[in-house]
Amino acid sequence: MNAAPAPRSRRSEIVLLLALLVGVVCGAVVTLLMLPSTAPATSAVVQPEPCSAREAMLERHYLDTVRDSLLGLTHRTTELSVAPNAGDRVVHALVLNDRVEGKDWPVFGLTMVGGRRMENIEWALRKVVGEGVPGDFMECGVWRGGASIFARAVLDTLGEDGRKVILADSFEGLPAPRTGNDKSFWSQMEYLRVSLETVKQNVASYGMNPEASNMQFCKGYFVDSLPVCQVNQLAVLRMDGDMYESTMDQLFNLYQKVSVGGVVIVDDYGLPECKRAINEFKTWHNMDEPLVAVDSWSGRYWIKQKKLDSLHTEKYDALVPKKSAK
Repeated sequence: MNAAPAPRSRRSEIVLLLALLVGVVCGAVVTLLMLPSTAPATSAVVQPEPCSAREAMLERHYLDTVRDSLLGLTHRTTELSVAPNAGDRVVHALVLNDRVEGKDWPVFGLTMVGGRRMENIEWALRKVVGEGVPGDFMECGVWRGGASIFARAVLDTLGEDGRKVILADSFEGLPAPRTGNDKSFWSQMEYLRVSLETVKQNVASYGMNPEASNMQFCKGYFVDSLPVCQVNQLAVLRMDGDMYESTMDQLFNLYQKVSVGGVVIVDDYGLPECKRAINEFKTWHNMDEPLVAVDSWSGRYWIKQKKLDSLHTEKYDALVPKKSAK
């Protein structure tokens, strides 16, 4: 009896499938979700480098298939949904619009950010690459790793192997609040606990090497990990920390490392604690960059227009335990 063939990675299956397709116009956008672009109307479109029609088609379909697979939408008849709150762990039928807007938590998908916020990641990376903005992509709060996997796929497709994808997370769920600015239920949400080993396995399942030099993992609660994480320069910073304290941890430790012209993405602006942290930080530092909506609910971003002379660290000191102070 012949042995069963070794299973292919998801990426090799995708590439094999796409190799059977025929070409379209170079640079054309074919979107499985048929979502409108999340780029602002005033932004110039970043044109791809000259390529054959076949190459452009394969790249576009590869990214669309990776994105929709990570969202749990390539098998819509079997994907299910969990309501994003502390008390409800009942599995529901998938509602496509909720998944597009990032209003549910997937059962099988590897990201909960939703379709529009995933497209925003691609738009941001194309912008910084097209404009030559230096730096890496960093996501703080990665859950199962899906958004960062997509970022790696986009950068690889653009030929930007030298830019890192940095994944920062406790890989143990959210922390208990340190002050009265946050509620304690976040730390009790078992659904948000995903181990580092599981995230690395998810990365590998898409044909990517989690141990490669252009993949970096920063493990620990942000207040402890971000001050010591080896981050030099960022072109895109994606913040997904939910809480007031976690958002401040990211801003005070990483914002000065974002290049001018870089994109700062906020996943949780629809949550009052995160919104307050963003607004306070911008007010304290006289930042007037406009926040742009990504979806109808929580996603926002701004483009960094100037480097801050200094940070008001005295505002942050009250949030940092003595043992974690820099």
